Amino acid sequence: MSAWVSLLKKEINSTKSRVLWGLVIVIAIGLLDVYLANYYGRPGMATILAVIAIVFHMFYLAIYMLKSLSNEWSNAHLWLHLPSSGWALISAKLASGLIAMLVSFGITCIFAFWVVSIELKNLAQFFDPQKIEIISSALLSYSWLIALMLIVGAIYNGLWAMMISVAMASTRNVIKKGRFFIGVGVFLIPTWLMGLFSNSHVYDALVNWGTVNLPLNLTALDSMENVNIQQTFYAGEILFYTLVMAAVFYLCGWLLDNKVEV
Repeated sequence: MSAWVSLLKKEINSTKSRVLWGLVIVIAIGLLDVYLANYYGRPGMATILAVIAIVFHMFYLAIYMLKSLSNEWSNAHLWLHLPSSGWALISAKLASGLIAMLVSFGITCIFAFWVVSIELKNLAQFFDPQKIEIISSALLSYSWLIALMLIVGAIYNGLWAMMISVAMASTRNVIKKGRFFIGVGVFLIPTWLMGLFSNSHVYDALVNWGTVNLPLNLTALDSMENVNIQQTFYAGEILFYTLVMAAVFYLCGWLLDNKVEV
């Protein structure tokens, strides 16, 4: 465990400068967005910018992994000769990226809530304040669910980005040119196959079990009456995608140990 912690510290230190600059940019964009919410004449523009900044974090970990692994391939003789398994190497890198993403995401969410609260106060001057309060309450009540789904999606994208980079590196001594197409294939072929499979009866039979209903109690803005909405999840679907992510992680570690050459 101490060896893995040392790997994690190494990853954090090696990317610290890049991550800090990213946080500076996030804070600068957040402050600009707050300024727009306070002084820009058209309500909604600042909220759109805040939403874009939040959605960007779906791809933060993927970008982090591609950049970090790209740097490692230029010094593969050092990285791959560390006395650790491929799974330890990539898990430390993944954990470092996840920490950086969560910090950036947390700061972005603080600015987003700040901006939305300003925008809702501005809108209350033109619309029924009670309706604005209902919207605000709904956002606060279910923002955790949106955040959770975004974080899981970011991890899923990060694992596939790692798979693309490792697959390209594992063929660099065989294919001297055109390894970019290997990466494109790793992205497109599983995406295409997953799309076909997810629309099949076999997929429905495998994942549509263990129904989990999440009650969403909203208030209709036109009638001010409570509306109960059931958001349905399937335990089978959660398990399926967990297994997919575990398989991608396992394959990356195996390729590092057995196919990626210095």
